[in-house]
Amino acid sequence: MRGDHPAAERFARERDTVPVAPASSGSVVTADLSRLGSRLGPLRRGLRRAAPALAAYAGVRALGVLLVVAWGRAHHIAPITRLGTLWDSGWYARIADHGYSRTNGLIGAHGIPYSPRAFFPLYPWLGHLTSELTGLRTAGGLVVVSWASALLAAWGIFAIADRLWGLGVPPAGGRGRVGVYAVVLWGVLPLAAVESYGYSETLFTALSAWSLYALLRRWWLTAGLFCVAAGLTRPSATALIAAVVVTAAVELWRRRALLSDWRPVAAALLAPLGWLGYLAYTAWAVGSPTAYFHIQAAWDTGIDFGWTTLRWYADEATRLFAFGHPSQRHAVGRIPMALTGLAYLGLLVATFRQRGTRRQPVPLLVFGLALFLVDFVNSSPEPPIARFLLPAFTLLYPAAQWLADRPVFARWLLTAGAIASACYGVALTFHGGAPS
Repeated sequence: MRGDHPAAERFARERDTVPVAPASSGSVVTADLSRLGSRLGPLRRGLRRAAPALAAYAGVRALGVLLVVAWGRAHHIAPITRLGTLWDSGWYARIADHGYSRTNGLIGAHGIPYSPRAFFPLYPWLGHLTSELTGLRTAGGLVVVSWASALLAAWGIFAIADRLWGLGVPPAGGRGRVGVYAVVLWGVLPLAAVESYGYSETLFTALSAWSLYALLRRWWLTAGLFCVAAGLTRPSATALIAAVVVTAAVELWRRRALLSDWRPVAAALLAPLGWLGYLAYTAWAVGSPTAYFHIQAAWDTGIDFGWTTLRWYADEATRLFAFGHPSQRHAVGRIPMALTGLAYLGLLVATFRQRGTRRQPVPLLVFGLALFLVDFVNSSPEPPIARFLLPAFTLLYPAAQWLADRPVFARWLLTAGAIASACYGVALTFHGGAPS
């Protein structure tokens, strides 16, 4: 046969032993980029789906910022510096520049000096890093972090709604609109101007949103790590810790086997580490196991199970109807914040009354309820419910679902809300007291 010829056999052997030329560096890079692109594909698709919501959010917040800039320039006030140094922003800027070693020298309630250690470290650290990388002043760095975090938070708020109700909410439908309306609602709240300040609310909201999204996807370690970061951002991270721990416990209970999957257990153990770590560091630095709570007492902040909050509402109502009395004007200025707190209470009730496909899953329910309770039981003489509940975006979903069923009305309402929020933001930024 032809294959038995000696020359043919020799040719076959030489053919089989010819070394294959190594792939060029260009082809290796192309292959690596292809693999990276396939891994980033879900991220790109998610961002593409969120684009309308992010554009709408950026639009309503840009309106507020532009009004602040215009007012500031008209009155010879540097607007970005104002946003980055106003009230708590000044504390964050001081921490970013000097760490926890410098105070403002003022004495608070009970004769306790105000201390920067009342403010958690992650946000000022990021502000300092941004300032170093961009050459901006500290105030500008804090504002950049806040704005970037706001967009990440808006994306997370949309991503959760898109996963739960992306195909619409029966019976009326509202395909894909719930997430958009939830994001815009978050951007037109009466105190939405705080989302543009050098405040930590937007960073905390972003970390909370993506931690909750990870819980919905059962990405346990990711959820735990986001919760660790949130615990280094705000003391109200206890609400997110509760959401992670309860969700992990429910998952283990459903499986009836503690060791069937170690990841929920790991998430529950990870969740409080950031919050506990900062409290432990403060206790070590000050030399007292209750140091953080003692420092907070300078702001007259503690827990009284809601008595101070209820008394504040009663006092404001009394002042509001004290016709001709100077305190009435003060009470009128507090109406938006008081109504916002009541609206959140109504939304909390609506959240737990939802049924069927509209009902939120366990992590969202726990987070919304826990955050509301954490803020309600605060004993601050000026209860900052409206501001502290900015991260409680899960309570906005019932309103977003309702608006998704009424798109024409929703557009008019949200447009009016954006204008009102922008105007109130100017008053808050230049003429109001500390946002609460």
